[in-house]
Amino acid sequence: MTQTASKQRVKPANQTKKTSVATPKGENEVSANIPEISTGKKKKPTSPDAGNSTEPISNKRTNKHSAKSELNSQPVIESGMEVICSQSKFHDALSLVGCATPAKPTHPILANALIIADIETQQIHLTVTDLALTIQASFEAQVLLKGEITVPMEMLFEIVKHCPNGNINLSSQTQIIQLNNEDKQTKICSLSLSDADGKYEIRGISAEEFPPSSTIDYTPIALPTTVFKDGLKGVIYAVSTDENKYILTGVHIQLTQEKLKFIGTDGHRVATTELSTQGIGRKPRKQVESSEIQFTIPGRVLKELARNLDDSVEFINLLYDAESNRLGFAWQDIILRCQCLEGTYPDCEQLLARFSFDREVILEKAFLVKALERLSVLTDKKEKGIYLQFDGSLQQLRLSIEREFGKGDQVIAAHLPSEMSLNIQFNLKYLVEAAKAIPSSAIKMHLQQSDHPAMLVPYGDRPNPELQMEMRQFLLPLYTLNA
Repeated sequence: MTQTASKQRVKPANQTKKTSVATPKGENEVSANIPEISTGKKKKPTSPDAGNSTEPISNKRTNKHSAKSELNSQPVIESGMEVICSQSKFHDALSLVGCATPAKPTHPILANALIIADIETQQIHLTVTDLALTIQASFEAQVLLKGEITVPMEMLFEIVKHCPNGNINLSSQTQIIQLNNEDKQTKICSLSLSDADGKYEIRGISAEEFPPSSTIDYTPIALPTTVFKDGLKGVIYAVSTDENKYILTGVHIQLTQEKLKFIGTDGHRVATTELSTQGIGRKPRKQVESSEIQFTIPGRVLKELARNLDDSVEFINLLYDAESNRLGFAWQDIILRCQCLEGTYPDCEQLLARFSFDREVILEKAFLVKALERLSVLTDKKEKGIYLQFDGSLQQLRLSIEREFGKGDQVIAAHLPSEMSLNIQFNLKYLVEAAKAIPSSAIKMHLQQSDHPAMLVPYGDRPNPELQMEMRQFLLPLYTLNA
């Protein structure tokens, strides 16, 4: 009985020890796990001093955790740009560069627009890229503090689009947070936009992650805008959209001191436009006097260029770096850069030199295009052909199309040899696109026989008669017909 009473008296003593070691609840949980530290050592007698010896260990761990939490909860905030800009200028610049935004970006940064506030030039520079195409547009603004940031292009465009006319205030900031690993930091960037009606904030990505834009340090070649656009319109329709025909998805350009030539083909049709470059540029272009420059530009790039190049622009500057095979176009406050297509473009001239043409037909362009457009409603995915029946005795051309669900005929006047009688079939879509691309009131069609291609050239009045231009459109027939 004495021993039992003694054990009962010891129990309260042990409980008193555990309670005195860590009075706060949180520290009590930490201390409960600490006995692992004394594993393998001789157990010391219970005493108030032994209980107090565990307290520094618990406080050390708690203080270290608290220090990290305090560091993470108080990030370093860096101020960025402070800008006041026009809503209309901002919107126009975003509309222009937005075409370079990839539909399915391979990296989040490619869905963003780079915004740089330049305090020296008092301008905002906007840049968007999909790596193959880069477009930069600049516009004047009141830059109070310089800075740079990238934000999602689509979201930024929609916000600016719906802002009222007037001024927009832009400001950016970056929060730098130290991670638990002291060697790593994370940056949280944001852009604030405010107008007369409200305020918006967009989470962005640091400008340091945006792909660098390589500059092309070559003497620019000044080309008259009318010359460039007229030459481009004559061939851009013939470019292939099939990525398997990689080199054919671009327009091949040959530039010499006297001529600028455009070539486009998709394997079924060929379009060439050659213009005189006499007087191009205000200074002699020494870099093209003795040699010819050749490159192939992606068709998508040229379509965007033609869409954004205003007729009011007198000259467009072309920059080409043969070593990197990169090309740049600059006009006003806009810079467009792209990577030229790699590979050897087919020699279309040598291919077409095998054919000769001894029959000529003159057609009014407006009548031909209207007739083709009417008949195009009867085309389908399987059958796209249209019959052309030339009758010299009646001086007319009959256009006909027949399908299971319907048929149509159109007759237009034509000027052709009286003895001529020829039937041939073309892809209707290709024929109407070639006709529309010819910048003249009439079209001269060169023919040989039903299994030979046809060549279309301008005839009659042209919008820019002062330009020396030679344009040719070649169409291959669908299949041989009996003449």
